[in-house]
Amino acid sequence: MKVSAILLAGGNSKRINVNDKTTISIHNLIVIEYSLYFLNKHNSIRNITVVCSNHNKLLIEKIKPKYKKLTNIVFGGDNRLNSLLNGFIKTEKNEITLIHDAARPLINDKLISKSINLAINHGSGVPVTIQTDSIYISNNHTLEKSLNRSEIVSSQTPQAYETKILENLFDKIDIKKVELFYNDLPSLLLKHNIIPYTFIGDKYNLKITVDEDLEIIRKIIDQL
Repeated sequence: MKVSAILLAGGNSKRINVNDKTTISIHNLIVIEYSLYFLNKHNSIRNITVVCSNHNKLLIEKIKPKYKKLTNIVFGGDNRLNSLLNGFIKTEKNEITLIHDAARPLINDKLISKSINLAINHGSGVPVTIQTDSIYISNNHTLEKSLNRSEIVSSQTPQAYETKILENLFDKIDIKKVELFYNDLPSLLLKHNIIPYTFIGDKYNLKITVDEDLEIIRKIIDQL
């Protein structure tokens, strides 16, 4: 099946000491290019839409000629779901839509292919990582309740979905009304009784959120 990819790069980078984490240079490539490289060379992906910000639009436009499948660069919204919707509206639709965070530069072919194959067979493919530490509910610097870590996972991207599932979802909701309650797509799908199908992701598929994440990712790339 043909796949459209949406690469989210419109975040505000509030928790890291840079203006835009997706345009930090690592070994002569900016962060977003690590994702663009793998998306652009994947056989199933036909087109890529990048959702950008005022901070990175010009630089992304500058590198656009290097990635022939990069067809659209659009501005994001006030939050993740608005940005995703903006990208989805502007994307040339195919049977499958793949969504990835540009702040996760350690994406690879295996993650992309697995998420796409699960979306083809089950409607969705969401990579997750299991918890190895003890998990608690905390309040006011105290531990209140222990949780069963075997029932708790963390989601990653790339996530792939049947495009018609996303079209039906976005047609019946008002993003502006739900933006305060859901910070990612799987939580919104669950609210509407759509159960995402998961698979074990990659522990090295880290997201750049704070300065320490960037240093860890630099060291991993150094060893590749």
